[in-house]
Amino acid sequence: MSPYLYSLVLLSLVLIMLAYLKIAKLYKIFDIPNNRSSHVKPTIRGGGILFPTAILLYAIVFNSWEPFFYISLLMVSVVSFLDDLVSISSRLRFVVQFLSSICLIYAVFGMLSFQNILLLPFLIGAMNSYNFMDGINGITAGYSLITIISLLVANHYIGFVDYNLILILLLSTIVFTFFNFRKKAICFAGDVGSVSMAVILLYLILKLIVFTSNPVFILFLVIYGLDTGLTLFERYKKKVNILEPHREHLYQKLVDNKGWSHLKVSSLAMVIQLCINFFVLYFISISSFKYSLSLSIILILVICYKFVKNRFV
Repeated sequence: MSPYLYSLVLLSLVLIMLAYLKIAKLYKIFDIPNNRSSHVKPTIRGGGILFPTAILLYAIVFNSWEPFFYISLLMVSVVSFLDDLVSISSRLRFVVQFLSSICLIYAVFGMLSFQNILLLPFLIGAMNSYNFMDGINGITAGYSLITIISLLVANHYIGFVDYNLILILLLSTIVFTFFNFRKKAICFAGDVGSVSMAVILLYLILKLIVFTSNPVFILFLVIYGLDTGLTLFERYKKKVNILEPHREHLYQKLVDNKGWSHLKVSSLAMVIQLCINFFVLYFISISSFKYSLSLSIILILVICYKFVKNRFV
């Protein structure tokens, strides 16, 4: 794609973002602070609608036809945006995420098999994990940037998808980051942003894994996965309803208990994930010991997580 076309796409995304902000103000699409919030003033929510919009823009500009991927993304985006506007039952969200995951499996593998069906709990869990982790300024924007850039680097060497897809996603994330990665965010991603970004990244990472037959690339999401998984496990051990909203994630405790700024915590998650992705790309993925190295990284992260959460916060 020519630089002029990239510039036009970037300008379009900026204009779409500005238009949404005006519409959101007009119709009062705000995230109102409550006792579980990390912000104190009403803030526009749903700014992450830019992510599925960017994929739609990609499909139009490049005449790309990936029906199951687009259907998967459309389903969760519509329902998640409605959930940003009005409260939708968890049962309906689960049904939509289940159907979206089936479409995602079709999009990546081209078929349903017993082995592929086993991915359903992981896919649904990953969508919700990305949503759970979207609780402070900059974390979804920054973390997604690290993952997208890592996928772009992998694609440069491997070529597992059309690079324009990743580049346009990157541009949309940069635009959103400008409005979100700041002390007083202009807008939040909302459920539509976090869940749709999860679907897009899952699609890309699974395509990379299938193309290379190398599952270690799932480590691109390990920080979000560990914080969500270990937090839910701790709540399960306490016999607390794991589906109830809470503020027990490590990133939330660093903000609430230690008084760290949102951007400091978000930047820490970005730096740790960036270091992991670097090792995955340039060492682990090509090592004959890739599985033992991957498990070692996960074990080290679990130990560090438990130490910090139990002793530091």
